[in-house]
Amino acid sequence: MNEFNITVDTLNKKNDCFVRYLFSNLGNEKIVLNFVNAVMANLNFKTFETLEILNPFNLQKYLNSKESVVDIKCTSDTGEVVIIEIQLQGNETFIKRTLFYWASNYSLNLNKGDDYNKLLPVISINILDFVLFDGIEDCYSCYILKELKHNKILTDHCQFHFLELPKFNYDKQLNKDLNSWYKFFIGGERMSNLIKENTIFDEVDKKCKSFISENPLLDAYKIKEAEEYFQRETLHRELEKGIEQGIEEGKKYSRLIIAKAMKDKGMDTNTIIELTGLSIEEIDNL
Repeated sequence: MNEFNITVDTLNKKNDCFVRYLFSNLGNEKIVLNFVNAVMANLNFKTFETLEILNPFNLQKYLNSKESVVDIKCTSDTGEVVIIEIQLQGNETFIKRTLFYWASNYSLNLNKGDDYNKLLPVISINILDFVLFDGIEDCYSCYILKELKHNKILTDHCQFHFLELPKFNYDKQLNKDLNSWYKFFIGGERMSNLIKENTIFDEVDKKCKSFISENPLLDAYKIKEAEEYFQRETLHRELEKGIEQGIEEGKKYSRLIIAKAMKDKGMDTNTIIELTGLSIEEIDNL
């Protein structure tokens, strides 16, 4: 048993240190391939035979990185670049960040002087622990470039896949493998059950056990868990403070409106002060 009493089933599968370890540690190519193909197959996109990890996991580099978004880069046997990110908090601005990151990686396909024909598709897969698209109930959505009137796809070089974990409810519209991956990330499902659904989780189980048995990795895991907890608590407190401030400002605005109406009706200033609690300066400025 490790010092933090973490088991395979209680391990937070959304912890960004763990995700990077699972998907970008050398030797884990079959695991990331299974995940990527589950996403691609869900809307009948072409799947891949192999994936090569372009930025292998390195614990020291990871700890020294200030990047808040985990990114795993792979290239397929046919040349496509696949980017996997997990983001635990965010809002609609994440869309612009995703576009920027896709564009940056797409441009890296081409060296100076190369022909544009050498450009290859860049596929962005985003695992989100927040709701990004309020108007869509689906827990999985995919965006591509297409002409609106004739529904004609412009190119297959641009794909954005979004997996919104909070929306998941054992969605029957997902393929079997992608369903299992959702349950894996969300937690609560025993690994033994996931292995029955998808044999790749037998390998995932081994990697989880390896992860929780190594103290340096667990130390990094614990740091990220603490950071995430602090960020969520800070955001919650700021939100509460903002709501309270908004309520107070709303009350103040209402008093100003009422005072203005009283003043327009010719009521004396002292009476307005007594009824609204406003200062004489605030009333004089109305």
